[in-house]
Amino acid sequence: MTTRPAVGRKKLVVGLAVAALCGAVVTVAVRGTPAPAAPNPPPLGTVAVVRTDLSSTVLTEGTLGYTASPPVVNELSGTYTAVLTPGTIVQPGQVLYRVDNTPVALLAGTVPAWRPFTPGMVDGPDVTELEADVIALGDAQGLLDVASPHYGAAAVAAVDRLQAALGEAPTGSIAFGEVAFVPTALRIESAGVSPGQPAAPGDRPYQVTTTTRAVSVPLTPEDPPVDVGQAVSIVLPSGTSTPGVVSATGPPPSAGAGSSSNASTVLTVTPVDSAPTGTADGESVQVSLSVQSVRHVLAVPVAALLALAEGGYGLEVVGPSGRHHLVGVRTGVF
Repeated sequence: MTTRPAVGRKKLVVGLAVAALCGAVVTVAVRGTPAPAAPNPPPLGTVAVVRTDLSSTVLTEGTLGYTASPPVVNELSGTYTAVLTPGTIVQPGQVLYRVDNTPVALLAGTVPAWRPFTPGMVDGPDVTELEADVIALGDAQGLLDVASPHYGAAAVAAVDRLQAALGEAPTGSIAFGEVAFVPTALRIESAGVSPGQPAAPGDRPYQVTTTTRAVSVPLTPEDPPVDVGQAVSIVLPSGTSTPGVVSATGPPPSAGAGSSSNASTVLTVTPVDSAPTGTADGESVQVSLSVQSVRHVLAVPVAALLALAEGGYGLEVVGPSGRHHLVGVRTGVF
């Protein structure tokens, strides 16, 4: 079960209905906390009542890592002859692994490859993806300007260039399984195979993620409601904070047997700037969520409040002449 630090209580909102404090700079008395054996009242200090924006926040635990990616699925038979090490970033146009020394290249796309690419093949969205890739990689310069679903002579020539860039003999055709379409660049989280192991269709050679940094935050029903697009603050292990935005919410993953987690929602928080978050995966961080926020209100330190005999709270106001008098106030956010 996630542990949660207590909400920090540093300031409170003074009700706007307090006419005696509105429209002017006001000074109030603040009493220090007396020592248990102190025979005399503590000395008075003063602080100005200010108009400002305030928010009440709660810290909750999160895990810093990377967003999920569709899996890489092998479709070739043979022997794995080269695999990448964990932590490697693979961009479109680069080799993911090799089977019988044949490279399997990463290409950008959302439609999975399901057939070979050969001259005369039936038009389809997979061809459009392939052509978009060779255009983006610069292999279609002078050949193609716009991707189309037709695998014509210009596409064949562009594929020749792609194959040459991968160190392969240009053939103009791509066998099924020699490219893997994934929406974005990948990060190799772990390798499930090693060189020398047999390769078979359906293998997942790696556990992969995207290269996008994110914090996963499990929330319980007792946590404050959070909306997609809400600004938050990520507190890193160093103690520094960096801004983030709630980019997604969803149900928690299926709990395993014996799990004691009572999370009802999992937030995905994306850092505004990923640089301060480094590259660590699975690192514990804290996320500051806003419980309540108010704008343009009067605020004083909590220590300035006085409990009134008739109930409620008041402030000891110090006038320009140094004279003190009590003013009742209505409190808001602590």
